[in-house]
Amino acid sequence: MSALNLESLDRRLRLLEDIEAIRDLRMRYHYCINEGEWGGVVDLYTEDAHVAIPPVVDVIGKEAIDRFYRTLPDNVDIVKQFIHNHMVEVRGDEAEGVSYLDARYGGDGKSLLVAGRFKERYRRVGDGWKISETLVELFFSAPVEPGWMIADNNQIKPFD
Repeated sequence: MSALNLESLDRRLRLLEDIEAIRDLRMRYHYCINEGEWGGVVDLYTEDAHVAIPPVVDVIGKEAIDRFYRTLPDNVDIVKQFIHNHMVEVRGDEAEGVSYLDARYGGDGKSLLVAGRFKERYRRVGDGWKISETLVELFFSAPVEPGWMIADNNQIKPFD
């Protein structure tokens, strides 16, 4: 195989590895959210990252991002997010991605069905890829009656 073909193959392999690392980053985010590992979310972001989820939050920097995610359990009892169709475009050490969200939230005995889109920027840093910007566009947030959130002694039960 010629040196030119090896260089081309090396570039293509690196691109695929980068895309997979970024997709893994997105999946780790949702794992932390779904499992209530709020402190793990901040490790996925760059130091100067921006997170905007209108009208809920608009923060810059890891400290503010960490504070926001650690307060989520104060506002909701259950968060389950399912991400779909994560498209990634890599340009060197920068990348952009779009993915679609289907989520279930519950609190105060009420259930919500939520849909939206994550638009993100990623940056390669010393220890791999990190999220540098998360912009969430919520398409809708609809109550579900009677719902699946029936609180009884802090236990979550399906409705009968």
